[in-house]
Amino acid sequence: MIAAFLVILLLTGIFVLTYDWMEDVYKALGFLFKALIDSFKGVELTDRSELWERVRVVLGITLNMGTDRAVRLFFAVSGMLSVACMVVLGSRVSFWMNAIASVMMFFAPYMILRFRMERIRIRSSLEGEILLSELTENYKIYYYNMKEGIDRTALTIEDAPDSKRILQNLSLGLQRAGSERSITRLLEEFALSINTSWAGTLKNLMYFSLVHGIRVDEALEDLSATLRRAREVKEFARRENNESRLMLKYMIPLGYGLTILAGVRYFGLGWEKFWHYQFQTEAGMTWITASLIVYAISYMVNLYLSESKLDL
Repeated sequence: MIAAFLVILLLTGIFVLTYDWMEDVYKALGFLFKALIDSFKGVELTDRSELWERVRVVLGITLNMGTDRAVRLFFAVSGMLSVACMVVLGSRVSFWMNAIASVMMFFAPYMILRFRMERIRIRSSLEGEILLSELTENYKIYYYNMKEGIDRTALTIEDAPDSKRILQNLSLGLQRAGSERSITRLLEEFALSINTSWAGTLKNLMYFSLVHGIRVDEALEDLSATLRRAREVKEFARRENNESRLMLKYMIPLGYGLTILAGVRYFGLGWEKFWHYQFQTEAGMTWITASLIVYAISYMVNLYLSESKLDL
């Protein structure tokens, strides 16, 4: 009873701490649960497009593959990985552990891409000063033509590789955009690629300039100055603390490896016995599967909590 309560408490804590980052994953789980319930009721789902669009945006930001074909391939690969996990574990673990591992494997590609997207957002947010400075300068040089300013900045910006890639995608999209709606969609994707309040403000300034031809040079300069002050505050408040990450990254796998070596060398376990008890028994497979799941979640949560974006 106490163990079950502690497990529930741990899962609740992970949910609360990671909700902002894992919101899409939780919504996807809710979507799949709703799909399962509605399938028994004979109800036809109508909100598939929302989940589809979320995956498309993530693929576009992380892999530059934001097409419907890429989304179909992504779901196919995720499904095959889940089935493969289910087959490999088979009867070696309990039904519930097999089910949990298979569900985790289905969401693993999305979680990895989501994690990569957060890393891109963090790096691109730290490049905000360079991006705003270059864009403002080129915007003025090209006589307050935002499209020309974006095109030029995408070609010339240095020391900001993530912002350069994001701007290049925006520049290519604007060359093909033929309506206000398409421009709005491109700017939304641009803001989502950074996902900060200053990126949202920059998106609005770009929209006013591109669609309505409004001069926004003073607003860009004010935004750049505000971001500069935000960086100063961030650098003053930052504290280096990498002990927990190093422990998760190196000490836990090292401890597991040393335990194996100690068992083989000093307790006469033998490599064959170790392999048999660890990977060919239900108890061994259950513990190694649970350990890998907890380790992966802990490492990703630690990385998420230890780094932050540059925001206002």
